[in-house]
Amino acid sequence: MLNKAQLKASNEITKRLQRYGIACLWGQARAGKSRAFLNSSKGYRTLVVTEKSAIDGVLSEAKAIGVEVDCINYQSVHKLDPEDYQLICLDECHRFISNASPKPSTTWKEVVKFTKGRFIILSSATPTSEGYGGLYYQLGLSSWSPFKYPRFTAFFKDYGIPSKIYTATREVPSYKKTKIDLIKRDIGHLVVTLKRKDTGHKFESKDVLHYVSMSKTQLKIQNKIKKNLMYVKKKYEILADTPVKMLGKLHQIAGGVGIKAEPQAKSVPNFKHLPKKVIKKMSETERTAYEESKYTYTPLTFMFKGTSPKVDYIRENFDVDNTIILSYYQHEQAYLSKIFPHTGSVTKMSTGVDLSHYKTMVIYSMGFSSANYFQVKARLMNVNRKTQMTVHYLISGIDEYVLKAVKSKENFTSRWFKKHDTKK
Repeated sequence: MLNKAQLKASNEITKRLQRYGIACLWGQARAGKSRAFLNSSKGYRTLVVTEKSAIDGVLSEAKAIGVEVDCINYQSVHKLDPEDYQLICLDECHRFISNASPKPSTTWKEVVKFTKGRFIILSSATPTSEGYGGLYYQLGLSSWSPFKYPRFTAFFKDYGIPSKIYTATREVPSYKKTKIDLIKRDIGHLVVTLKRKDTGHKFESKDVLHYVSMSKTQLKIQNKIKKNLMYVKKKYEILADTPVKMLGKLHQIAGGVGIKAEPQAKSVPNFKHLPKKVIKKMSETERTAYEESKYTYTPLTFMFKGTSPKVDYIRENFDVDNTIILSYYQHEQAYLSKIFPHTGSVTKMSTGVDLSHYKTMVIYSMGFSSANYFQVKARLMNVNRKTQMTVHYLISGIDEYVLKAVKSKENFTSRWFKKHDTKK
């Protein structure tokens, strides 16, 4: 069944499809967008394109309201025949195709072949998380986009505000700044909104910050990396010689589990794909040149000894049987899954999953995306929930800056960190 807000949104979507061939459903996470756009698909041969992790959820919602649709992830669209469908519903497409750049993404090039000439619904909780310029590509999936420009650069000439950004070596144009009011004016007739409060949600999640002191080893490595741009041991080296690498290493150090590292020495050359006879006949010069160009590198993860201070803090302060613990890095997820019963990825669990059966959520390490911050904590929400939801953030080292950035609806980048770092 649909509630009144969902039914109203569905009717508005249908009107826009019939008049414009395209509709945008913009609504908060957990506001019930899926049922709203699925209900609008009645009478069409429909394909829903979403993230792989959200496919089961979409099909379950469709079954609940008696709608039949096909569902596939963005990377697999090319496997289907577009002639089989009349309506394409694109769920959270900004995550895959909404880059504010002169060059469209590879995924956009594949999806647009499928959507042109068909009715489309764009559904998203954060459609402009990558900037309003990205709407050029989202709406450009339709044959009836309000932006009648053959290229992004032509669109940006009318809707953009030229600016520059500075990389480590040069100055490059930026396409992030746009004339937002002008864009809103020209797409407003396509937009339908849906809010959680209108669909019966009684509670919003509450953020609680826990400051966890780092170990002596963490502080030692952090200080050496900041000073020397690297930390070298016998079998590996941790390089932080660019702003991006520096942020990544400091973020991993704050987790206290491990750090992605590079081999200090080159490993044995990879001759597996060459016949032994060919290698044997090589001259010394040829063999040396070949060896220098064909090394196999094995990725390393430097693991801290003992348990992470954050792990000890969770054990001492949370009911782990009723708590979902989410982290950003794969090696953290692998480590935590051996210790706690309920763990996962802060990125993969930000959309398409229901975590409302957990009493609380602990964010072990936050990702750098503002969209992830708002979407992942919404996974605890449910219209039938009768108690306040709390999301606990474990803060060590650089974590404070990451959270500050994403809460202010900005992605955490090296440029943001440089601007806001007061502990230099």
